[in-house]
Amino acid sequence: MPKRTQPLRIFLVGFIVLSGLFTSQTMAHAGWWEDYKNGIETFTNLPQEVNELKQGYDQALNKLDQAQSNIEAYRTENARLAEQNALLAQTVEQLKQSEADRAQSARFWKGLVFTAIGIVVLFFISTRLIRFGLRRR
Repeated sequence: MPKRTQPLRIFLVGFIVLSGLFTSQTMAHAGWWEDYKNGIETFTNLPQEVNELKQGYDQALNKLDQAQSNIEAYRTENARLAEQNALLAQTVEQLKQSEADRAQSARFWKGLVFTAIGIVVLFFISTRLIRFGLRRR
């Protein structure tokens, strides 16, 4: 093989291979009309998708507003319940103090009654003992 024809052969082989690659790609391609039609459909569906997104956004805003109003109602209810709880705690404390006062008063009167009974019994016994002692003499 002469050295002059070798670059020409390499060029021709490369050209054939590259032309085969390019021609096979254009034949396997689906077509520009389908791509154009799909692009138009996608583009015409965009406003509908935007409307759906806007409706979803509006619904989310409505839910957020409802949640905020619920939070405000819960805060008001919580404040009312906290006030009621403080009043109940004060009432319970007063009832405990009243019960403690009543128990202390009951102990006082019980001690007074038992002391009085004891003095009467001691007086009775001592008068009997003194009588018995005086009679013996």
